[in-house]
Amino acid sequence: MTIATIGPPHTERATDYRSLTDLLAGSVARFPEHTAISADGISYTYRLLDGWANAIAALLVRSGVVGGDRVALRLPPGATAVAAMIGVMKAGAAYVPLDVRNPPARNEFIVSDSGVSAFLGDPDGCPTGGIPVLAEAALAALLDGPVVAPPAGPGPDPSAIAYIIYTSGTTGRPKGVLVPHGAAGVLLAGADGPFAFNERDSWLLFHSISFDFSVWEIWGALSTGARVVVLPAGTARSPEATLRFIEQEGVTVLNQTPTAFSALTTMVLREDTSLPALRYVIFGGEKLTPETVRAWSKRFGLSHPALVNMYGVTEATVLSTYHPVVEEDLDRDDLPIGILLSGTARVVTVDGREAAPGEEGELWLAGPQVTDGYLGRPELTAERFPTVDGVRHYRSGDLVSRRHDGRFVYRGRADLQVKLRGHRIELSDIELAVQAHPDIADAVVWVHPFKPGDDRLACAYVVTEDAEDPGARTLRGHVRDLLPSYMHPSVYQALPLAYLPRTVNGKVNRAEVARIWEEQRSQSA
Repeated sequence: MTIATIGPPHTERATDYRSLTDLLAGSVARFPEHTAISADGISYTYRLLDGWANAIAALLVRSGVVGGDRVALRLPPGATAVAAMIGVMKAGAAYVPLDVRNPPARNEFIVSDSGVSAFLGDPDGCPTGGIPVLAEAALAALLDGPVVAPPAGPGPDPSAIAYIIYTSGTTGRPKGVLVPHGAAGVLLAGADGPFAFNERDSWLLFHSISFDFSVWEIWGALSTGARVVVLPAGTARSPEATLRFIEQEGVTVLNQTPTAFSALTTMVLREDTSLPALRYVIFGGEKLTPETVRAWSKRFGLSHPALVNMYGVTEATVLSTYHPVVEEDLDRDDLPIGILLSGTARVVTVDGREAAPGEEGELWLAGPQVTDGYLGRPELTAERFPTVDGVRHYRSGDLVSRRHDGRFVYRGRADLQVKLRGHRIELSDIELAVQAHPDIADAVVWVHPFKPGDDRLACAYVVTEDAEDPGARTLRGHVRDLLPSYMHPSVYQALPLAYLPRTVNGKVNRAEVARIWEEQRSQSA
């Protein structure tokens, strides 16, 4: 198959870029007394953070961690978590972040699947199989310990794996994405063109460290000598508290999903807040529509702060495209995801052709930001990371079209994956969890708009013959034990059917299920 390539010729490699630890070393050398992290009212300089990470790396080495190992990290976002990440990488290992809100069963799978050799933080019931477990308090205590030299040797190579983030899987089995240092270095180098980040910036760490948006938030700051400002625990659930914190801390770079930004905008307009320090609002994790930014643009304009729409996937290292929002965008139906930060792309139609401008097709990404595939999943890696004309690609599964000016417009998904409040979710993953209940014969999950701006997961199910309906409360408890909170349906509705309706091709007729579901809800209202 020969398909035209969008973007400059692909000659770069991830190994042409610096590792994350080298990028940090550069900031430590240039800005040793600058604040690297502010968390819980305490500030930590670059010199202090670097020394702390050295001590953690030394502890890991004494605990048996060697280059190429993987280390689980279950810590809340904060200074200790960031120091631990860096310490793991300085030890030559890759960190595997676990969300503190995950049910133990999910963390148990990730720990087992990734084969970690140490665990940092509280396992919270997750079996660790006898590997060293280093509590958060023990890691924090190293900050006040003796100065420790950095690990011997040159540090991790750009081709070494920096971290492994687990994403939802189509078979109900999460898959670990192997992200090399150099691929993350490409992302940060690519930002030099469209952005003017500098050492005076303050980046808000808004997202969980198990969500790869946090890589951008942490390393966008640490690679430029800027400050990471950690949002206090629980604050993200309150737009009012988030706004107050952004204002008080003088945040200059704010990364948001459109859903979170809509809530923040409502509060900003209600409080008539000015936010003079804010320079960039960067969107990712969900489709951004003009409607989401119109009210904000009327209040602030589009230059200070600049609004930048970005698109990305974990398999291509967080973010791949960017588009500064301009006035003309506000009158359109769709807001572009923009042009590439690095590398090249192809838009491939269902029949394998290059899509013409305006024609919809699947986005295939290539270049140095493309990761090393999935841990222990060679068949899935071969399927999703094909080599075409000698170039390795990642098939995103996202449908886009290309405008005549070369900018991409996001159109949707080619499969059952959705993005909701910044999280990538395989609907089939949730369906399999619901079906695992012994009284459930089949289930369908979809994103339902309960009202404008309030999209939530809905579940319709049918009960096994001769079984009783377990009810929504029981199913919520069942799913809670299997999946993280962002994958929990808001509503469960039993259908008065023996089996779910099917299309002529034998697939579940999702449109018909949704119709019956609505009818049942109306009758029970």
